[in-house]
Amino acid sequence: MVADCWREPDAGIWEVREPAQHVHSKLMGWLALDRALAIADTHPLPERQRRRWQEARDAIAAEVRTRGFDPTAGSYVRTYGSPDLDAALLVLPLLGVDPTDSHRVRGTIDAIRDRLSAGGPLLYRYPAGRDGLPGTEGAFLPCSFWLVQGLASTGRRREAVELFQAIVDYASPLGLYAEEVDPATGAHLGNYPQTLTHAALIQAALAIRDARLPPGALS
Repeated sequence: MVADCWREPDAGIWEVREPAQHVHSKLMGWLALDRALAIADTHPLPERQRRRWQEARDAIAAEVRTRGFDPTAGSYVRTYGSPDLDAALLVLPLLGVDPTDSHRVRGTIDAIRDRLSAGGPLLYRYPAGRDGLPGTEGAFLPCSFWLVQGLASTGRRREAVELFQAIVDYASPLGLYAEEVDPATGAHLGNYPQTLTHAALIQAALAIRDARLPPGALS
Protein backbone atom coordinates (compact mmCIF):
# COMPACT_ATOMS: atom_id res chain seq x y z
CA MET A 1 0.00 0.00 0.00
CA VAL A 2 2.82 2.42 0.85
CA ALA A 3 4.56 1.70 -2.43
CA ASP A 4 1.29 2.47 -4.26
CA CYS A 5 0.17 5.56 -2.33
CA TRP A 6 3.19 7.49 -1.07
CA ARG A 7 2.99 10.13 -3.81
CA GLU A 8 -0.53 11.19 -2.79
CA PRO A 9 -1.16 14.28 -0.60
CA ASP A 10 -2.52 13.69 2.89
CA ALA A 11 -3.61 15.46 6.08
CA GLY A 12 -0.35 14.79 7.87
CA ILE A 13 0.27 13.82 11.48
CA TRP A 14 -1.58 16.91 12.73
CA GLU A 15 -4.66 16.25 10.57
CA VAL A 16 -4.83 19.62 8.83
CA ARG A 17 -7.92 20.35 6.77
CA GLU A 18 -6.24 20.83 3.40
CA PRO A 19 -4.33 17.80 1.99
CA ALA A 20 -0.71 18.53 1.10
CA GLN A 21 2.60 16.82 0.44
CA HIS A 22 3.73 16.55 4.05
CA VAL A 23 7.41 15.75 4.47
CA HIS A 24 6.82 13.91 7.73
CA SER A 25 4.29 11.64 6.01
CA LYS A 26 6.80 10.87 3.25
CA LEU A 27 9.39 10.01 5.88
CA MET A 28 6.96 7.64 7.57
CA GLY A 29 6.37 5.97 4.21
CA TRP A 30 10.14 5.61 3.80
CA LEU A 31 10.33 4.15 7.32
CA ALA A 32 7.62 1.58 6.65
CA LEU A 33 9.36 0.33 3.51
CA ASP A 34 12.84 0.39 5.03
CA ARG A 35 11.78 -1.61 8.09
CA ALA A 36 9.73 -4.00 5.96
CA LEU A 37 12.86 -4.70 3.92
CA ALA A 38 14.77 -5.35 7.13
CA ILE A 39 12.14 -7.88 8.20
CA ALA A 40 12.31 -9.44 4.75
CA ASP A 41 15.99 -10.21 5.32
CA THR A 42 14.92 -12.96 7.71
CA HIS A 43 11.64 -13.98 6.07
CA PRO A 44 10.79 -15.31 2.61
CA LEU A 45 9.97 -12.57 0.10
CA PRO A 46 9.74 -12.77 -3.70
CA GLU A 47 12.64 -10.94 -5.32
CA ARG A 48 10.30 -8.89 -7.51
CA GLN A 49 8.49 -7.59 -4.43
CA ARG A 50 11.77 -6.81 -2.70
CA ARG A 51 12.93 -4.74 -5.69
CA ARG A 52 9.60 -2.89 -5.76
CA TRP A 53 9.89 -1.95 -2.10
CA GLN A 54 13.52 -0.90 -2.53
CA GLU A 55 12.69 1.26 -5.54
CA ALA A 56 9.81 2.96 -3.72
CA ARG A 57 11.89 3.55 -0.59
CA ASP A 58 14.75 5.06 -2.58
CA ALA A 59 12.36 7.19 -4.62
CA ILE A 60 10.84 8.64 -1.44
CA ALA A 61 14.27 9.52 -0.06
CA ALA A 62 15.35 11.16 -3.31
CA GLU A 63 12.15 13.21 -3.61
CA VAL A 64 12.19 14.34 0.04
CA ARG A 65 15.83 15.44 -0.22
CA THR A 66 15.02 17.40 -3.38
CA ARG A 67 11.56 18.84 -2.68
CA GLY A 68 11.32 18.72 1.11
CA PHE A 69 14.55 20.50 2.00
CA ASP A 70 15.03 24.26 1.98
CA PRO A 71 18.73 24.98 1.25
CA THR A 72 18.35 28.62 2.29
CA ALA A 73 17.00 27.70 5.72
CA GLY A 74 19.20 24.61 5.94
CA SER A 75 16.22 22.58 7.11
CA TYR A 76 13.57 20.14 6.02
CA VAL A 77 10.19 21.84 5.86
CA ARG A 78 6.59 21.01 6.64
CA THR A 79 5.35 20.54 3.06
CA TYR A 80 6.89 20.69 -0.38
CA GLY A 81 7.56 24.27 -1.45
CA SER A 82 6.63 25.80 1.91
CA PRO A 83 8.99 27.68 4.25
CA ASP A 84 7.02 26.47 7.29
CA LEU A 85 8.56 24.04 9.74
CA ASP A 86 7.03 21.02 11.46
CA ALA A 87 8.17 19.82 14.89
CA ALA A 88 7.28 16.24 13.88
CA LEU A 89 10.46 16.33 11.79
CA LEU A 90 12.45 16.08 15.02
CA VAL A 91 12.24 12.30 14.51
CA LEU A 92 14.75 12.58 11.66
CA PRO A 93 17.77 11.34 13.66
CA LEU A 94 15.94 8.11 14.47
CA LEU A 95 15.08 7.06 10.93
CA GLY A 96 18.28 6.66 8.95
CA VAL A 97 17.25 8.65 5.88
CA ASP A 98 20.23 10.92 6.53
CA PRO A 99 23.16 10.31 8.89
CA THR A 100 22.64 11.77 12.37
CA ASP A 101 25.67 14.04 11.94
CA SER A 102 24.54 15.42 8.57
CA HIS A 103 23.98 19.14 8.13
CA ARG A 104 20.40 18.40 7.04
CA VAL A 105 19.50 16.67 10.31
CA ARG A 106 21.30 19.13 12.56
CA GLY A 107 20.00 22.10 10.60
CA THR A 108 16.43 20.86 10.91
CA ILE A 109 16.74 20.42 14.68
CA ASP A 110 18.23 23.89 15.13
CA ALA A 111 15.67 25.56 12.87
CA ILE A 112 12.73 23.96 14.67
CA ARG A 113 14.18 24.85 18.06
CA ASP A 114 14.57 28.46 16.98
CA ARG A 115 11.55 29.18 14.81
CA LEU A 116 8.92 27.09 16.62
CA SER A 117 10.01 28.14 20.09
CA ALA A 118 7.23 28.98 22.56
CA GLY A 119 9.72 30.20 25.15
CA GLY A 120 12.07 28.21 27.36
CA PRO A 121 11.90 24.49 26.58
CA LEU A 122 8.49 24.72 24.90
CA LEU A 123 7.70 24.28 21.21
CA TYR A 124 4.73 24.77 18.94
CA ARG A 125 3.87 21.96 16.52
CA TYR A 126 3.90 24.29 13.52
CA PRO A 127 3.53 28.05 12.89
CA ALA A 128 0.49 29.48 14.65
CA GLY A 129 -2.67 29.76 12.57
CA ARG A 130 -1.48 27.35 9.86
CA ASP A 131 -3.95 24.52 10.45
CA GLY A 132 -7.15 25.84 8.90
CA LEU A 133 -8.89 26.18 12.26
CA PRO A 134 -9.85 29.32 14.18
CA GLY A 135 -8.22 30.21 17.50
CA THR A 136 -4.81 29.54 18.95
CA GLU A 137 -3.18 26.64 20.73
CA GLY A 138 -0.57 26.08 23.39
CA ALA A 139 2.88 24.59 23.20
CA PHE A 140 2.71 20.88 22.34
CA LEU A 141 4.60 18.99 25.04
CA PRO A 142 5.57 15.86 23.04
CA CYS A 143 7.52 18.13 20.69
CA SER A 144 9.75 19.30 23.53
CA PHE A 145 10.59 15.72 24.44
CA TRP A 146 11.19 14.95 20.75
CA LEU A 147 13.67 17.81 20.74
CA VAL A 148 15.46 16.28 23.73
CA GLN A 149 15.59 12.96 21.90
CA GLY A 150 16.90 14.62 18.75
CA LEU A 151 19.64 16.47 20.61
CA ALA A 152 20.74 13.36 22.47
CA SER A 153 20.69 11.28 19.28
CA THR A 154 22.96 13.73 17.48
CA GLY A 155 25.61 13.89 20.17
CA ARG A 156 24.37 16.96 22.05
CA ARG A 157 23.76 15.21 25.35
CA ARG A 158 24.51 18.15 27.62
CA GLU A 159 21.92 20.31 25.85
CA ALA A 160 19.47 17.41 25.96
CA VAL A 161 19.85 16.97 29.72
CA GLU A 162 19.38 20.68 30.41
CA LEU A 163 16.28 20.82 28.24
CA PHE A 164 14.86 17.64 29.75
CA GLN A 165 15.23 19.00 33.26
CA ALA A 166 13.46 22.20 32.25
CA ILE A 167 10.51 20.34 30.72
CA VAL A 168 10.09 18.03 33.71
CA ASP A 169 9.27 21.10 35.80
CA TYR A 170 6.02 21.49 33.85
CA ALA A 171 4.57 18.31 35.37
CA SER A 172 1.36 18.60 37.39
CA PRO A 173 1.42 17.97 41.16
CA LEU A 174 0.73 14.31 40.32
CA GLY A 175 3.71 14.16 37.95
CA LEU A 176 1.46 13.99 34.89
CA TYR A 177 1.35 15.97 31.65
CA ALA A 178 -1.36 17.16 29.30
CA GLU A 179 -0.85 17.37 25.54
CA GLU A 180 -0.27 21.13 25.63
CA VAL A 181 0.86 23.88 27.99
CA ASP A 182 0.00 27.57 27.97
CA PRO A 183 3.41 29.21 27.47
CA ALA A 184 2.33 32.29 29.44
CA THR A 185 0.88 30.60 32.52
CA GLY A 186 2.15 27.03 32.49
CA ALA A 187 -1.45 25.77 32.67
CA HIS A 188 -2.07 22.35 31.16
CA LEU A 189 -4.33 22.36 28.10
CA GLY A 190 -6.15 19.72 26.09
CA ASN A 191 -6.26 16.02 26.88
CA TYR A 192 -4.98 15.20 30.37
CA PRO A 193 -3.14 13.01 31.01
CA GLN A 194 -1.86 12.56 27.48
CA THR A 195 -0.25 9.21 26.65
CA LEU A 196 1.76 10.64 23.75
CA THR A 197 3.48 13.12 26.08
CA HIS A 198 4.45 10.43 28.58
CA ALA A 199 5.67 8.10 25.85
CA ALA A 200 7.81 10.92 24.44
CA LEU A 201 9.19 11.60 27.93
CA ILE A 202 10.30 7.97 28.26
CA GLN A 203 11.86 7.98 24.78
CA ALA A 204 13.74 11.19 25.61
CA ALA A 205 15.06 9.73 28.86
CA LEU A 206 16.25 6.59 27.08
CA ALA A 207 17.93 8.65 24.36
CA ILE A 208 19.85 10.59 27.03
CA ARG A 209 20.82 7.32 28.72
CA ASP A 210 22.12 5.88 25.47
CA ALA A 211 23.87 9.02 24.20
CA ARG A 212 27.63 8.94 24.13
CA LEU A 213 29.63 11.76 25.64
CA PRO A 214 32.63 13.25 23.89
CA PRO A 215 36.00 12.45 25.55
CA GLY A 216 36.50 14.45 28.75
CA ALA A 217 32.90 15.70 28.89
CA LEU A 218 30.76 15.60 32.01
CA SER A 219 27.22 14.22 32.09
